[in-house]
Amino acid sequence: MIRDFVINASILVASFFFIGQMFKGHPLTRESPWKWKVFGGFCFGLFGVLLMEFSLQVGDGVIADLRHIPLIVAALQGGLIPALVTGFVLIVGRIGLFGVSYPSVSSSIMMLLLSVLFGAIAGRRGLTMPRFVSLNTVGLIVISATITLNLNYAGQLGKLYSVLLYHWAFSSVTGLLSVQVFLYIVRAHASNRKLKESEERYRGLIASSPDATFVMMRDGTISFVNDKGIRLLHAVSRKDIIGRSYFEFVHPSHRESSRKYVEALLNRQLKPELMEQVFVCLDGTEMETELSISLTLYKEEVAILLSVRDVTERKRTEKSLQEALDKLQKLSDLDGLTGIPNRRRLDEYLTRAWADSAANQTRLTVVLFDVDYFKRYNDCYGHLGGDEALRTIAGAAEALMREKGHFVARYGGEEFAAVLKEIPVEEAMEIAEQLRAQIEQLALAHAGSEIADHITVSIGLASVTPDPLTHPEQVLSQADKALYLAKAEGRNRALFDPLASVSSS
Repeated sequence: MIRDFVINASILVASFFFIGQMFKGHPLTRESPWKWKVFGGFCFGLFGVLLMEFSLQVGDGVIADLRHIPLIVAALQGGLIPALVTGFVLIVGRIGLFGVSYPSVSSSIMMLLLSVLFGAIAGRRGLTMPRFVSLNTVGLIVISATITLNLNYAGQLGKLYSVLLYHWAFSSVTGLLSVQVFLYIVRAHASNRKLKESEERYRGLIASSPDATFVMMRDGTISFVNDKGIRLLHAVSRKDIIGRSYFEFVHPSHRESSRKYVEALLNRQLKPELMEQVFVCLDGTEMETELSISLTLYKEEVAILLSVRDVTERKRTEKSLQEALDKLQKLSDLDGLTGIPNRRRLDEYLTRAWADSAANQTRLTVVLFDVDYFKRYNDCYGHLGGDEALRTIAGAAEALMREKGHFVARYGGEEFAAVLKEIPVEEAMEIAEQLRAQIEQLALAHAGSEIADHITVSIGLASVTPDPLTHPEQVLSQADKALYLAKAEGRNRALFDPLASVSSS
């Protein structure tokens, strides 16, 4: 008896292994087409018939085997249709192998009942070990009742206890083992299918990627390139690229650093990052690229995945934009009328100069000067004439200050300001006097002036050693006072604020 059950168990495990392999591409599920369900039920039924061929002969026409287990799996996997088909095949096999008899008919009725029962209660959650155990228990109860009827009919009830004991034991243990094997095979195939689907999606994404994609092996050879990569390197086909060293396409100035980076990445010494590199195409064209480099698995080997994007045009655009921004910044720092730095630029320059002088404890001098009787000049010569005069004065002042290494800007209206760094008061006064004389020597006619027949300027100076805790507005205010004094004393002169020629502290 044990020998027959062991043979049945071996056939069951082998059958499940075989059917698992047979259905690996298209597993039987409740969502399968009805034709596939019929085919699946037929296969499970045939395995059940094979089990009956090696069944245990309990009595006259009475047999015991594990045919109900394929029926349970068919029901849990595919639902009612596979269960009914499996049951039908088992009924045909039972009568075909052992003829028409009371045990055959009762067993057939039992199999039909189990087919309907299992198919109805299998549900939609598929095959699991707890659900198999539940249906196996129900099946064993029904089968035990049928065996009891058949042995009673044959007058061999004395064998009932041992038969049921072995049948329950082998059905439980072998059922669990065989179903576990079947589940393992089914899940392994499902994992493989998902992996292949993932790889196909991955390849599809790479193929349709807007970036050029390369796979480089450890030795530096290119093993994969998408269509974008072929176009990027100006190649005709993949044959022009596959098998060649990736570093052939890297500009010589970047080649060594690229090799070191790839080597460090392969040795896990660096993390993947976005970087810029110059590529050399097959036709010798150079292009600026932005690429990301990361580790990947390709054909079960560690490799480098490179996503490359041509940014030559973007870099050119960025350069043009930066040049435009620099030009705009420069224009925003210049006075629109005179072309020299404006008040905003003066404030920035003075703030930095103040901080530097405070840190180094050096002297800082501010010179304010404006055109004497400029309102009258406008009245006499018009605003266009006044604008032209301001441009001429600004040009002369800017030339002198540039020669001396100092800064000058338009302060507002007809007023200008100069910043002189790290010079003594006496030298600052000399430069102010040179400025006054140079503007006077321009000999710009001024009929409205009360002190000369040409344009003159009045100049106020303030010179301090800044204190870090004070503000540069202080020296501007002092220079303005000196300018006021220069005007009060008759104009066309340069004066220091007597209180400003000492340290601001």
